[in-house]
Amino acid sequence: MKKRLIVTGLACLMLVACANPKNTVIPQDVDQLATIKPELEKLTPEEQQLAAAYIVRVTLTSKMAGVFGGKEGQGIPPGMTLGKAVEEQRRFVEERKAEEARQATLKAELEARREAAMKPLREAVTVTVVSKGIEVQRSHGITTDELLVVDFGYQNNTGKDIAGVKGYVSVRDLFGEEISGFAITNDVTIPAGQSVIWQGSRSVRFAQTQSNDRKLASLDESKYTVVWTPEAVVFVDGSSLTLPQDAAS
Repeated sequence: MKKRLIVTGLACLMLVACANPKNTVIPQDVDQLATIKPELEKLTPEEQQLAAAYIVRVTLTSKMAGVFGGKEGQGIPPGMTLGKAVEEQRRFVEERKAEEARQATLKAELEARREAAMKPLREAVTVTVVSKGIEVQRSHGITTDELLVVDFGYQNNTGKDIAGVKGYVSVRDLFGEEISGFAITNDVTIPAGQSVIWQGSRSVRFAQTQSNDRKLASLDESKYTVVWTPEAVVFVDGSSLTLPQDAAS
């Protein structure tokens, strides 16, 4: 009688194990994946998503290796069950989140370091857009070009004459999106405590890339902000302020 109970108990355990959808082996042949759909649907919604994501990730990674000239991978490993796939994908997601957190922390540290390094340069020189507009160039009554002409104002906030400045001026809309940007290299001397105006221009008719320069030309100053990102300030006495190499963009 006791032996019969033990045998019956073992049989029940085997039936439960077989009935557990997590023990279902995932076919290596992608064309056969539909056969495990009934077992997949027995998992919790979260487990279903994890298992499906695992299958897609592993299969796609394997196929992509072959597309780019390498040897196609094996895809789903032999004997991989739905339960193992769920745990593998859960571990993959956790590791990816951890890596994203590390990258976000590093990015924040680098940005903070860059802003700290840039502070003395920004304090040394203030740059703004004084005026802007479109200048039409004509020859014999024919329009030959159209230029965006911008007057930039530079204010020397230091007690020393500035020989030149280098940096980037970004004109942004009310939502912080860049409208137009200008790489600035200006060697006009700016006396200590004074300001100068420097004029720059570029073609809007024959622009090499798509730009919003025409939009900027007619935009009211209340609709944009100017962001000055300095790289170097050189003084007449030979001294300079520059961004450290690890703080440069």
